[in-house]
Amino acid sequence: MKIYVVSLEKAVERRRRVETVLSARSIEFEFFNAVNGFDGIPTRLQAMPDDRHRVMFRSRPLTPGEKGCYASHFLLWEKCVELNEPILILEDDFLPTQYFEEVLETLPKVHEQYEYVKVEPQVGSATALATIDNMQLMFWHNNMCWTTGYSISPQGARRLLEHSKKWLCSVDNYIGESYRTGLVCTGLIPYAIYSPRDMGSDIQNQVVLKKVPLGFKLTRELYRFYRFIRMTLWNMNHAGIKS
Repeated sequence: MKIYVVSLEKAVERRRRVETVLSARSIEFEFFNAVNGFDGIPTRLQAMPDDRHRVMFRSRPLTPGEKGCYASHFLLWEKCVELNEPILILEDDFLPTQYFEEVLETLPKVHEQYEYVKVEPQVGSATALATIDNMQLMFWHNNMCWTTGYSISPQGARRLLEHSKKWLCSVDNYIGESYRTGLVCTGLIPYAIYSPRDMGSDIQNQVVLKKVPLGFKLTRELYRFYRFIRMTLWNMNHAGIKS
């Protein structure tokens, strides 16, 4: 399985760190130049972030960093479809665990049934689906945090692209909103990677967030409740169901 590490071209130290740890274990990979949202996203993607929806229903527009992160993953989904084979996507703020190679060998078997597999630690409730190669395959009820590591099949990538005509939230939240995409979010335990505490997202970077009118507070709360109901129903109907 091809491994793509999303990294800003200027992130020399991060790239050196990735090269050191993966090369030491003879793991082949390829850097994928991340989109720096502070420099702007590709022209053909510029109309996709929906700032009006964000202000009315989600609290604020996407930051430049969030747009860059979304664009980077969007382009890799396109790459997955182009290759017509599952790929492993890693952001450069990770380190491999002792189980990395085992997980990598198991992923193709999981993709015979499922389109998306998370390979990093996740929090929250889950349903055990199966045991594969002595690893536990989980169905995550809430997958709206982090995109540091996951594998995606061409069919799963098509799902994500199809429903990305408008970017309504950050990319990790979007992947987790399964009721919108029909993507069953699974994960393997033990995990293949983890994020060390000394690193954060270079792609998203922190900025001062803009305040939005107080009048939209009601619409935001109503929409939050709507999303909660939709996800609850999704989990009730799809826990343990093959994609």
